[in-house]
Amino acid sequence: MAIHPAQPQTIGGVLDTTFELYKASVGRVWILCLIGAIAGALPSIYMVTQGGIITDPLAAFGRGSSPGYWLANLVAIILSLWSMGALYLKINAIGDDAGMGLGEALQASLRKTPLLFLMAILFGVAVAIGLILLIVPGLILMVSLILCFNLMMIEGRGPVAALIGSHGLVWGDWWRTAAILTVGFIIVLVIYLAVGLVLGVVVPLLALGASDPMLIGLIGGVLIGVLASLVLTPFYIAMLIAVYWDLKLRKEGGDLAARVGALGTA
Repeated sequence: MAIHPAQPQTIGGVLDTTFELYKASVGRVWILCLIGAIAGALPSIYMVTQGGIITDPLAAFGRGSSPGYWLANLVAIILSLWSMGALYLKINAIGDDAGMGLGEALQASLRKTPLLFLMAILFGVAVAIGLILLIVPGLILMVSLILCFNLMMIEGRGPVAALIGSHGLVWGDWWRTAAILTVGFIIVLVIYLAVGLVLGVVVPLLALGASDPMLIGLIGGVLIGVLASLVLTPFYIAMLIAVYWDLKLRKEGGDLAARVGALGTA
């Protein structure tokens, strides 16, 4: 059964749709989340393979500025964008009750990964410039451009068109969108802290008798990232898809009302 609503919703309704879409998706997209989690851990894995943890700040800086470390970060970003694009496609298909396998989603996302990379850079630059200009413009842009990934993956728009389209969707409902995202991010933060708290208790106990406690700590950090990705990434994307659906319905309804009004006065 489709989860995609047929009419605009209240803030509570959008959050209800988020949870419904999340429950329907989380058990079906964990492989995609795992790919993203492993990708995010690649820089840490690289550091370990180059000789473990080092406590000398200068030595750590030297290793962190090496070409291998930067390559690991680049690969991590590309793989993360690839898996994230597939998540958008798969979770949106689940919401529409449309058939799309994980392989199909990965294949479709792979073709768009270079464009996703370019759009992520443009998004980051726009937000960074806004933050430099007294912070508030950056926060405004962060919210108004947040749906660019939806527009690229679901509607097939290019990087610039997706960013402009996201601004057009959100603008006029910025405060409403910000309120929904704030509630969602608070939920994400609470769950993340809960996972971190559990591992924060377990990892030190494991490190008590270990020959390299810092390595155990790093492994614990990676585990937190993996678990958080498996649990939270589907929720984050389900929330953005639910917001996207609602704003599309609102904009389409507004456009239809405007056209009807224009015909009535003609």
